[in-house]
Amino acid sequence: MALGLPPLNFKPHCSSTSTFSSSSTNYRPAVILPGLGNNTGDHKKLEFTLQEYGVPTVVAKVSRIDWLRNAAGLVDPNYWKGTLQPRPVLDWYLKRVDDAVQEAEELAQGGKLSVIGHSAGGWLARVYMEEFGLSHISLLLTLGLLRKVCQGSLIKQGAYYIMFNNTAKKPFILLS
Repeated sequence: MALGLPPLNFKPHCSSTSTFSSSSTNYRPAVILPGLGNNTGDHKKLEFTLQEYGVPTVVAKVSRIDWLRNAAGLVDPNYWKGTLQPRPVLDWYLKRVDDAVQEAEELAQGGKLSVIGHSAGGWLARVYMEEFGLSHISLLLTLGLLRKVCQGSLIKQGAYYIMFNNTAKKPFILLS
């Protein structure tokens, strides 16, 4: 016998404004990393939602046109061999990640951070943590991270090799 229950109307116990005071919350700041082809604005709803829950949030500053820089990898023979490394082609993105992390570190006031990586932002978060260290990051959450070999075009295959050549060998599970 099924019970007819009313729908849940869950409301966060937070201010209805998107502004916050870092002294009024105990949540660690979150850094959101956009995925391939996405821009900062694509993650405004997630940013707003986290802030409503009292989570200070910084989104890496990325525009769609920035992603055209990745075309530099096409002239590298390693791309076509499947051995292209994320650096130096993606140094521009890692700099944006570092800028966002530094901004969030100011909000953390010596505490740790959470990183939320969407798609390519997830694997680039792993590259960032491997190269810049992870002592200040206590959680990595990836959304829509590619886990299987790409089938199809050389472009997709090349993206797979860039993403997984080194980073997939060392998965990060950070919960502290």
